[in-house]
Amino acid sequence: MDEKARYEPMAHGPIGAAVKAAMPHTEADPIGVHAAVLALFSAAINGKVTQPNGSPVVAWTALVGPSRIGRKGFALKTAKAILKDSVGEWLALREEGGISSGPSLVQTIWENEQDSLTSEGGPDSRTLIIDQEWQTTLLLTKRCPKYGGILRTSWDGGRISNVTKKDGKRVEATVEQPALGFHAHIQPPLWAKFISLTEAQGGTYNRILPVMVKKSKRLRKRDYKTGNSLDEIKVSASLRLAYEWAMKEPRRMEFTDASADRHDDISAEYEDMLEELPDDVSCYFERADEQVLRVACILTAAERKTLITVKALEAAKAFVDYSIASVRQLVSQTNVTKSRTVQPLDVKIRSKLETYGGEMTATQLYRSLSSRYTADQILNTAEDMADVEVEERPSRRSGANPTIFRLVPVMPEPEPVSEPEPAKPAPRRRAPAKKAAPARKAATPAKKATAAGSPPAPRRKAARKGVPSKKVGA
Repeated sequence: MDEKARYEPMAHGPIGAAVKAAMPHTEADPIGVHAAVLALFSAAINGKVTQPNGSPVVAWTALVGPSRIGRKGFALKTAKAILKDSVGEWLALREEGGISSGPSLVQTIWENEQDSLTSEGGPDSRTLIIDQEWQTTLLLTKRCPKYGGILRTSWDGGRISNVTKKDGKRVEATVEQPALGFHAHIQPPLWAKFISLTEAQGGTYNRILPVMVKKSKRLRKRDYKTGNSLDEIKVSASLRLAYEWAMKEPRRMEFTDASADRHDDISAEYEDMLEELPDDVSCYFERADEQVLRVACILTAAERKTLITVKALEAAKAFVDYSIASVRQLVSQTNVTKSRTVQPLDVKIRSKLETYGGEMTATQLYRSLSSRYTADQILNTAEDMADVEVEERPSRRSGANPTIFRLVPVMPEPEPVSEPEPAKPAPRRRAPAKKAAPARKAATPAKKATAAGSPPAPRRKAARKGVPSKKVGA
């Protein structure tokens, strides 16, 4: 299916028209551009436009695709070019990078609200997080147990707070109605690595709409005057008027009778689907019906209307359905990755040491492996490895000496020299038996002859008893 056919069902109103108008000048996936526009525009009107029940209308999106091929950055730049005339100035003031801890998130939103206390519009906590290296942030957020809870509460528009100490005094930063927007980029293998099933079941990631993206085309730079095709994108005047309309006074969206019935049907459809799917898939879109309503409210606000139409709901559902399909593909890739043979611990230790140049402290090694293994397991395994040396390094500082893990060369054992087997003696042949010769008469024993030329040695007579033997004279 080509890009136009994929995007057409979810294109609606000024947002759909702006994305279509920008496509000849961008290499990004139109659905990726659409997702980025939804995130940025909804963050700008967050707190000003609400759902029928008073909840925020903000939509959080994440583009998932390979580096370069996915054109995730191209999609974000295209969305900013579309919204430059409408919310560009606000983005310059309220856009934040990746925030990896709950207290930092509260502090950032609180400071933005404090900066606006003297403004004409009153307190304004609107903040937009754009994280183009989401995998790095996900790795760091695992160290903060508060992060997920504060993120979820901010999506719901609930009260968030953080307590710090300054000059020995207790200081509490509280935001009663946070207005947080979120947009992130990540690669498919890193999604599988950093987003676990446990975290998804906790509810954090069913508040984010992941969208698989790929490049739509390749553009030639010489076809554009400036060499940058995005300069040719015309800003959307309709979205500028919609932003001004939203900021003029609080707007609350309303159902028509037809749209209320249709949303009830959509909710029932998703509930039936959730019952048939495994938990590792369904936990990502347990709030799919609310996501449809949020997107429909954003599309309706872009039309400067407060009555949600069935067409807006259908377009929103098409986008959420595409996100669900993206989730199923990502979970499938995750399961394939997990089904591969798990490397033993000694192989992992050796790999980590090689990555760090052959030497790591105990703290470094434990942190890199402690998500699956205890410190005792790592130490015992390393001590049994022939090519790893574990030693305590003396330190001048107080406290325990640091433990160092180091790769050492291992001399190969000499191969045993095989000795040639001794040659087997040839079998002896038996000589034929000889006939016995006739017995001869025994000859008279001859006197023993002395050696030629040497006189026989003189005999000594035995000395008689009592008679002294004669001495030879000198």
